[in-house]
Amino acid sequence: MTSAAATPAAAAPDPNEAPPRAKWSTIFILCSMWAGLVVTENISAQLLPTTIRSFTENAFIIGLIIALNPLFGFIANPLVGILSDKIWTPIGRRAFFLVTCAPIVGLCLVFVPQSASLIQLVILVTTYQFFQDVLWGSDHPLLADLIPPAMRTFVAGGMLMAAQATGFLFSRYGMGFVLEAFGDDVLYAIGGICQVVMVSLPALFLNEKKVTPQPRPPLTPARYIKDFLGDPILRRFGGLGFTQYLFQNILQGFFVLFVVDTLMVSRGEFGRIWSWMPALNFFCAIPIGIIAEKYLPKQIALIFGYVSMLMCCVLGWFAQDASDLLPVFLFFGIGQLVSGVCQKAYLTEFIPRDIIGQISGAYNICMALGRTVAAAGGGALIALFGNDYRVIFPIGFVFGVISIYLVWGIKDVRFAERKAAKNQPRPPAS
Repeated sequence: MTSAAATPAAAAPDPNEAPPRAKWSTIFILCSMWAGLVVTENISAQLLPTTIRSFTENAFIIGLIIALNPLFGFIANPLVGILSDKIWTPIGRRAFFLVTCAPIVGLCLVFVPQSASLIQLVILVTTYQFFQDVLWGSDHPLLADLIPPAMRTFVAGGMLMAAQATGFLFSRYGMGFVLEAFGDDVLYAIGGICQVVMVSLPALFLNEKKVTPQPRPPLTPARYIKDFLGDPILRRFGGLGFTQYLFQNILQGFFVLFVVDTLMVSRGEFGRIWSWMPALNFFCAIPIGIIAEKYLPKQIALIFGYVSMLMCCVLGWFAQDASDLLPVFLFFGIGQLVSGVCQKAYLTEFIPRDIIGQISGAYNICMALGRTVAAAGGGALIALFGNDYRVIFPIGFVFGVISIYLVWGIKDVRFAERKAAKNQPRPPAS
């Protein structure tokens, strides 16, 4: 805290600090990019598994191919995080990766349904999943770069609100209408166009500012690990990144096959039922962000989200037909929404801004590990149990409980400070 006697030079704002308020144009661009990236994630979760199944019904092989996306997170996210901290281009540092990689993802999506063999499909999926991970590695740090801490949960809520809108449109009208009326080709092509229109073009107008690096020792593998795991809070976030994303992705990655193969429900019907989840979350995203910022410690908000996904696991285990699916999806959606609004915004409060990309990349390794284990390990267990996709629910439940334990130990210091300041007695009027 600066004293009243501080000199003007000492009181000058830190040029590396985020601005006191974010521009609405910046928030709109972040929402557009997030929504565009989530279109590809919807394709990977809802459409790609059934495309792979047309070449093989082996759940283990399907899981391995699905695991390509998070697997590349081990390589792409850390490298992009470090590089985007250090480079500067005419369009910014994070924007460079968004502008160049999104069209590659889009082009691959267009050609995925044209695959004549499993090998061709794997090559295209490998390429687009790698560059999708590059996009996520450059997108996440922008929240800390451009948005002040007090606005991050609100803006994260807005970004997720935009993502829920595209999720609703994709499920309700993409899976529920376009897929049935025009086939896979058109739906993949729409996803490809979204990468250019919603991600690449808006990123040109991010107007990033240069960040002055702080004096630090040369970055070595040992220091990279120490900067992350040497901090007890960041270390706990790393464990949480693994367990939460394993919990979340073993459900989301195999939901469509559970519905289509185990419950014998059509893909179109799955899309129509699933669409109610993003429709509800569309209206909840910003209110949840406001509540989590103003009225609840973020670890309590996150626990609420995990409990909601635990309810999804319980109801999913007992689901027998399409009529049982709506509450399963709604509990999952609310839990995913709360964790999406709170966790990364919360993490950014503990990271020095000049190495936000580096630390985010390290965190994304933990996240990618959870997603990879969920896809590959989940597929192996499903195959072991005779392709019974119902096994995803008890596995998810276990890692949901572990996530609650981990997040309980991460105290919301900024919330406690605000509460203490609010409870301080006012000085008597003179």
